[in-house]
Amino acid sequence: MRSGVRPLKRFGQHFLKGRSVAERVVESMDIGEGDCVLEIGPGEGVLTEFLMDSAAERVIGVEIDRRLADWLRERFGQNERFELVEGDFLQLDLSTLVRRGKKVRVVGNLPYSITTPILFRVLDHRAWVKDLTVTVQKEVGERIASPPGSKAYGVPSVLFQVFSQVEVLFFIPRKAFYPVPKVDSSVLRFRFFDRPLHEIEDVTFFRDLVKTVFGQRRKMLRNTLKKIVKDEKILETVSADLFQRPEELSVSQFVRLSNELVQSSDRRTRGRSPASKK
Repeated sequence: MRSGVRPLKRFGQHFLKGRSVAERVVESMDIGEGDCVLEIGPGEGVLTEFLMDSAAERVIGVEIDRRLADWLRERFGQNERFELVEGDFLQLDLSTLVRRGKKVRVVGNLPYSITTPILFRVLDHRAWVKDLTVTVQKEVGERIASPPGSKAYGVPSVLFQVFSQVEVLFFIPRKAFYPVPKVDSSVLRFRFFDRPLHEIEDVTFFRDLVKTVFGQRRKMLRNTLKKIVKDEKILETVSADLFQRPEELSVSQFVRLSNELVQSSDRRTRGRSPASKK
């Protein structure tokens, strides 16, 4: 069932042509009774149709395109289980959609141009999210799921793997969409942990650390860490080999490095006399 709406380049819209991919995505989620599912950018409702046929208690669509929002209301608005939020997902506070302490399950075919901001928006709101199932550019999927030691391993790899279990479910050829994009896609599943895979002393510092060292990934850790560690003597206290480059450290090693730097900094601060702090 087609809307007749022309995909807009400014929204990065690529609609699924057939139903088989959408059906496979929903089946992979194994939606149970009582689940609340939030779909990012329902578009013409190809995925929404299968979500509505599932056991989900609520299906919430967040659509920025007014033309498609009208179409979605016409198709699903009579069903009390369906709720449409017309607006920008990047401006949405997920906590406002949670009922009775339940976490939402997020799904969507993401526009390539804003995939990264959307993924990090969900990551920042992970306390309200059980899992995330999304279609992304194949290269992005490979980057996020990549292990240490590979060229694709970077900031998204470390941050998403420390806060969630990342799994590449399957690939989608570019011809499955219209207009046909220039790249193939992959479907990713993120299962967010209630607590990080490894306990992190200071999450803000950890994220800054990861972004800083990968910002100059060709340099040794020792050289880039000087930008975020005021007292270089602290670098002598860590267990990591700082002559390595960032892609050589595993997720757990990044956490350990971050924790050791925070702990050493705290000890030095506490050890200063009042006069030395002036």
